[in-house]
Amino acid sequence: MYSPQKSLPTPSEFNFPFTPYDIQQQLMQELYGVLENKLIGIFESPTGTGKSLTLTCAALKWLEDHEALVRKELLERLERVSKEVEKLEKEQSVATDWISMHSQTSQQKQELLELKEVKKLLDEYEEKLSVIKEKRKLAKQNKLMAAKHSSQTNLDSRDVTMEEPNVLLEDLQNTDEDDEMDAEVMERNNKYRDIQIFFCSRTHTQLAQVVREIKRTAYGKRVRCVSMASRQQLCIHKELRKLNNTAFINERCLDMAKSTEAKTTSSDANRCVKKKARLNQKSLGKCHLKTQSLIQELSEISLTDVLDIEDLVKEGEQLEACPYYAARMATSMGQIVMLPYQLLLHKRSREMAGIDLQGSIVIIDEAHNLLDCISDIYSCEVTLLQLQSAQHQIVAYKMKYASRFSSANLLSINKLIFVIKRLIKLLTPKAAASHENEKSSNFRMLCTYEIMSEGDFFNIDLFQLLKFCEKSRLAQKLQGFAKSLTLESNCNENQPPAPLTGKSAALGLLKRLQQSHEEKVAKNSKLKRQPEEVEDLKSSTTEQDKKPLVNLTSSIRPLLAFLEALCEKAEDGRILVNTSENSASKYESQAGFKYILLNPGAHFQDVINEARAIVVAGGTMQPTSELTEQLFNTCPERVRQHFYDHVVPDDAVLPFVVTKGPSGRNLCFNFTQRSSTVMLNDLCSVLENLCNVVPAGLVCFVPSYDYLDSVYVQLTKTGIFERISNKKRIFREPRSDVGNAEQNVDQVLSDYSRAVRHQKGALLLSVVGAKLSEGLNFADDLGRGVIVVGLPYPYCNSPELKERMAYLDKTLGPGSGNEYYENLCMKAVNQCIGRSVRHIRDYACVYLLDERYARENIRRKLPQWISRHLQVAPAYGKVQAGTAKFFKEKKMKAAHVE
Repeated sequence: MYSPQKSLPTPSEFNFPFTPYDIQQQLMQELYGVLENKLIGIFESPTGTGKSLTLTCAALKWLEDHEALVRKELLERLERVSKEVEKLEKEQSVATDWISMHSQTSQQKQELLELKEVKKLLDEYEEKLSVIKEKRKLAKQNKLMAAKHSSQTNLDSRDVTMEEPNVLLEDLQNTDEDDEMDAEVMERNNKYRDIQIFFCSRTHTQLAQVVREIKRTAYGKRVRCVSMASRQQLCIHKELRKLNNTAFINERCLDMAKSTEAKTTSSDANRCVKKKARLNQKSLGKCHLKTQSLIQELSEISLTDVLDIEDLVKEGEQLEACPYYAARMATSMGQIVMLPYQLLLHKRSREMAGIDLQGSIVIIDEAHNLLDCISDIYSCEVTLLQLQSAQHQIVAYKMKYASRFSSANLLSINKLIFVIKRLIKLLTPKAAASHENEKSSNFRMLCTYEIMSEGDFFNIDLFQLLKFCEKSRLAQKLQGFAKSLTLESNCNENQPPAPLTGKSAALGLLKRLQQSHEEKVAKNSKLKRQPEEVEDLKSSTTEQDKKPLVNLTSSIRPLLAFLEALCEKAEDGRILVNTSENSASKYESQAGFKYILLNPGAHFQDVINEARAIVVAGGTMQPTSELTEQLFNTCPERVRQHFYDHVVPDDAVLPFVVTKGPSGRNLCFNFTQRSSTVMLNDLCSVLENLCNVVPAGLVCFVPSYDYLDSVYVQLTKTGIFERISNKKRIFREPRSDVGNAEQNVDQVLSDYSRAVRHQKGALLLSVVGAKLSEGLNFADDLGRGVIVVGLPYPYCNSPELKERMAYLDKTLGPGSGNEYYENLCMKAVNQCIGRSVRHIRDYACVYLLDERYARENIRRKLPQWISRHLQVAPAYGKVQAGTAKFFKEKKMKAAHVE
């Protein structure tokens, strides 16, 4: 990658699709400087100010200027160095100090060779781009394309989990994914690499919106924009899409990408091994969508046309080419790559997708919860039921194919079984009772090395064990084997036709395997000792009789993820050991282990080291001290913070702190008081009064779903529900933990929107932190008023939260934990407030119902465009009167404009 010696001046024109507001112009210029000077920028621009469009225009402008500068400077340096070499060669022929002159000439020649090599690679790169553009231009002119045909065999429609797994582990071969990764690395090293922009957001929907914004600009006609996603999002194979699980789709896709062969051992009647015969298992079939020429064509389409994920999938279906592999192929030549958080922030996912951040620009949009997102990505959990199920599967798997394993692979499997047994033992009541801490709590928080020490498997190399599982693809093999347990038992004609559950089918096969194994041992005079696997099987069967089995195909992957977490640095995380079982508390759901990442900066350091510049942006980034202290503490000199005001005029928002209810009592919706009859009655009265003066749509956010139910019941009990219904229809957000929750939420939003626009208006009761509080647009009449009830602090007795706060106090200083706790609350509040005003002509009232909002430390953490206009109402009458006056003036202004 060539680095220019000159610097780019900050421009005034960014090809914005319309005349930018002052804050948009300022943001683009300051972001341009961050990219040019290789800095880390934290940008806060309120929702509704065109933040995503502003970010992309500034970044693409800088990229085009940089590419032009590289080309210009490279030619100038080539010419200058060539002349310098010629001059030195002439002087060398007559120089007296020819040794120093020769050294100087050699250095210049070396620089000239390097510049020529860069120029050659750049020319090849531009020529390839030119060929692609010309090819696509001709293709568009000739829409009648020749009919495509495939030479691949028909795809076997059966699910991979229904087939006999490839059980042999003697030859540990790399997967196709690994081979392709190696090939991509070699290819990147042998071609010109320009700077790329990686634009990351939380959801595919948000990324699609950014792509649509890019299409509106002048860059949409010339930029190479590539949209990346997982196989689950991009796969168009009908059978694979039925799996509805990313891990299963990945495994099936890799299986279909190659022809599988397996070795098996044949023997004579006397059980004497005669030879190894190679038997071809039934081919899984190569994917008919992975034709190289068609994937190449689809990748070229994605480079010449700006496509979002949905567009890419449609093009892939028309061409019958895989969008996933086409996007991967196009990524290396894309100028801006759109991708979700997981693909950028998870190192293994980046590697699997072929993403190289070296020298790139990383833009993370909607980054208000970036720290929590990184922690969630690297945290993992495995329950006692999953451990027991995994033990059950692996023991049965080992017994069925024991004669086929090499000694090294058999040893690795035995080590894995041993680790599982020790983890299960740590969760059993007897083991838990031996710890003093367990007398008062079902939870313990341990370091990774403490788990391995207590489990007595500290002497097992987990790195090598995980490497064995990865290379042998053990998870995929057990997935198929676990499925075969159920199928074999259910379909065996020699058994009674009584229906069998997953548990009874699996255990029935285990018992038959045990009996068969014991018979083999008895017949074989060479084996004198009782095999260990029989004991393992007995213990596994006994444990499984006590509790129902979990999903047979879902146990080994959580286990491997947890073992991988045990390999992390001890100081970066903790293991939450939960020995409670079927507790009434929602915080004590299932016995198991949970790895909690406490230091997200450790996993973000690779991004900081590799990327040229990083932009972290959001509508509610404050407070930003967490980012600077936890993510960027290794390079504080590179960090630049920029905060912008809202584009709406000062009179577009009227925010209140409502300290007293209509009854005159102080409003304090903390956990101990909010469910009292007094507080509920005051809240219901506030809702009724505001529904009388706030036109169209009113959105109310409460701390939890349980409290939402309490409010709903109180509204009905007091008769206020009926009175409000005469003014507005009442809706409430459905719980997120029920089936089809997303469809239910979409239906509620649709009904709410219809009631606001075509009926008498509506009141929407929502939950802070749920789907309706983030990322949704309550513009114009959909949100003329936004109410936030109380301060939604997280559950303070959560062992995970307590440990995180203690860790921050220890690493960042006393008080850091409480600051983090308060910030969690205020970020959620600010997200709710952000739903209110969405564009420059929008207007709304904001009501913060709690006397604690009047405190200076709380007000300081509100958005600036809210805090500077915030009115603390000493009595509720001022709120009611101020609201009526606000909307009356807006109505008169609108009538005057008409």
